[in-house]
Amino acid sequence: MKIKFLFLSLLAIFLLAACSDQASNKYDLDKIVATLNGKDITTRDIISQYPITEENIENYLKQEIIIDEAMNSGITVTKEYINELKETWYPNAESVEMENFNAKEADALGLTNEEYFDMWASTILERVEYFQAYIKTKFGEPSSNEEVEEWGKKIDSHVNNLYESYIENEKLIIH
Repeated sequence: MKIKFLFLSLLAIFLLAACSDQASNKYDLDKIVATLNGKDITTRDIISQYPITEENIENYLKQEIIIDEAMNSGITVTKEYINELKETWYPNAESVEMENFNAKEADALGLTNEEYFDMWASTILERVEYFQAYIKTKFGEPSSNEEVEEWGKKIDSHVNNLYESYIENEKLIIH
């Protein structure tokens, strides 16, 4: 239960970041921000989930590393499962104020607000599920409230160490 709360909190933070009012159409969407294991990550990739800030770029890259690690360890998240989650989390997408939901980001990507929301919701849920499955596999769940803080520190340390290792081993090249 505690892990579910932690990940629901994580999802809420992602939602708040994604709902930022930051203007995004001032960016070169095709600019390569980083390369992870030979795959280019562009401004478009990041802005599809978060406003462009240095912190969000680093967090996005860390999430990509965790997703890479999860996939390499055999973890899969199916589109069907993501669609089920989307129906659970957003059973009536019309209840979201589409006029205001990331209108600037949607415009920058050439999407309607509804198209942007659909893409954003599917992607954020998939990213969170990979992250959650990887963390649960690697660290399990804390067995008490007292363990949550230490558990979180271990996760942060692990993610930061992976990030640094990927950079050192040139699996992640930041442009």
